[in-house]
Amino acid sequence: MKKRKPQYNSRGENVAQCVIVAVLLLFAASIVIPFFNVFAVSTSSKLAVISGRVTVYPIGFNLDSYELVMQNTYFFRAYGNTIFVALVGTVISMTLTTMAAFIVSRRDLPGKTFITYAITLTMWFSGGMIPSFLLIRELGLYDNLFALILPGAISAYNVIVMRSFFKSLPDSLEESAMLDGANDIVILFRIYIPLSLPSIATVTLWVVVGYWNAYTPALLYLSTRSKYTLQLVLREIVFNNTLAQYMDSPDTISVLSDSIIYANIILTILPIMCIYPFLQKYFVKGVMIGAVKG
Repeated sequence: MKKRKPQYNSRGENVAQCVIVAVLLLFAASIVIPFFNVFAVSTSSKLAVISGRVTVYPIGFNLDSYELVMQNTYFFRAYGNTIFVALVGTVISMTLTTMAAFIVSRRDLPGKTFITYAITLTMWFSGGMIPSFLLIRELGLYDNLFALILPGAISAYNVIVMRSFFKSLPDSLEESAMLDGANDIVILFRIYIPLSLPSIATVTLWVVVGYWNAYTPALLYLSTRSKYTLQLVLREIVFNNTLAQYMDSPDTISVLSDSIIYANIILTILPIMCIYPFLQKYFVKGVMIGAVKG
């Protein structure tokens, strides 16, 4: 039996791979370096920040800016509002998305093609900002946290990804369950959902990040300051320079305003950074498998 000769990449392929790796490294650096700079400024001394010596590592490490942020009850009220929107919104969104994807994935669904096109159409066309604002006001949701949850509770893109994953499951599983007397609800919760955890985890991550970072809906639909989310608080601090809320503490003298701003930013993205490692193993698998069938 002849031994197969090892295959080597051509010089052009090697050059292309090097270029791709270099581009990806530059792209990763453009994301990581600013993050380290923000963290370094938030944990450096005032003199080091003013002199411009802080780059990607702290100089004169201290947590004074974080202590000031922790003393700000207004910030934690916004934190609670954001957590409420993210948790409740994710539960509602994933429930609706999973059920919609299951229904559209049914091979015996009447008008399945029309329904699929109708769902896809919403990805390119919408009512617009002003009609959406008028609708929220007429529904009595203006200045209500549910105005940040319900309008975006279901996404056409997420439904299509989930539907593609459901369609990739073998028909024999559903047929066997139906022979045992299972109805559609049992099939969904006992077969489809347990086998679709990678796709569900991926979509869940998208939904959580979307609700957590939602800025425009909060800006449009909230007017009471006590109901503001973290994004609006950061907007006030960064753009309006409203740092007066920190001036009650005598320690403010030793902390630069930039350090307080950056400390707010770090604390805002911290929950997502803690959640992502637990869902990362499902992320690539869920996207790839969900994209196999259209």
